[in-house]
Amino acid sequence: MKRNAYQKIKYFLLFIALACLLPAATHADIEDHIIQTGSEFYYVVQKGDTLWDLSEKFSDSPWQWPELWQHNPEIPNPHLIYPGQKIRIYAKTWEDGQKPAVTEQELPAPDEYYTYAGINAIGFVRETQAENYGSVIKVKDDKRLMSTGDKMFIQPAEDARQLVEGGIYAIYRTSGPVNDPVTNDFIGIQHTIVGIGEVVEVEDAYVVAEIVDVFRDIRQGDVIMPFEMRSKKIKLRDPVEGLRGRMIKAEDGRALIGEHMVAFVDKGSNDMVKPGQVYTLYYRETAPAARKGLDPILLTEETLGEMIVLHTENTTSTVLITNSVDNIPDGTAFKAIEITR
Repeated sequence: MKRNAYQKIKYFLLFIALACLLPAATHADIEDHIIQTGSEFYYVVQKGDTLWDLSEKFSDSPWQWPELWQHNPEIPNPHLIYPGQKIRIYAKTWEDGQKPAVTEQELPAPDEYYTYAGINAIGFVRETQAENYGSVIKVKDDKRLMSTGDKMFIQPAEDARQLVEGGIYAIYRTSGPVNDPVTNDFIGIQHTIVGIGEVVEVEDAYVVAEIVDVFRDIRQGDVIMPFEMRSKKIKLRDPVEGLRGRMIKAEDGRALIGEHMVAFVDKGSNDMVKPGQVYTLYYRETAPAARKGLDPILLTEETLGEMIVLHTENTTSTVLITNSVDNIPDGTAFKAIEITR
């Protein structure tokens, strides 16, 4: 089990204190920018710092920067921090080495989670296109398959101030329109996340970005938007009682959806859908009516599988098929089920 990130900071700072006793302290440059106020430790932001980089210095990995941001609510935009700002990196949980007394009491059951490592690579369907901060005009050496560390060149959108050095951005492309498979009504535009990049240089006419992560091939014309970290640990929640909806399509466009595939459904946050809710997929066969003019007879519902919500938009959600007994076609219905805990 991993130690808490901020507990690691505690040991890191203790290491710094010990290193100061040596003739040549390897972390002297970092220590110069750490200050203590009361029982809390702060790091003073230097030019070029990002929460991404600071998380790598003070935690397990750069991917834990949302936790660092959570402990600094005075920072409105995690992609914009400035030299001179103070970032809270550690606070004592007790003083004078005395732990608080533990009282015997009945503790609530711990939350249960579903872990999905590819959470940052999943796309979504939205009624309108997401933010457009710029577009890819060239990849270095015209590579067809890019990898971490490769560079690309971006033409900023009209407001070039939106792309800043050290900023982390998602790279995406759109496709669509996406229509309801049963009614053919317009639902939205599909957004496919192809990678994550960090701006390393801002020029007058273009911006240079370095690939942080790549999920699919990155092409000329792909679009840039702010990157929002999603936790791979998804808290399980009760589904919306009585909710029924429909499968729209598979993310990769396949006609039949199977286990472990990502797909989109026609219910979202407007319907109180949240990540971590689990729903069952089902179908109903019909039998001919007993007499002419009557509606066909609906037969018993048959379960096709289950899905968990990974991400929500206003009117749609991105889901993962966690199990299935058969292929699931577009238009398959889903409904709330009870989660066994």
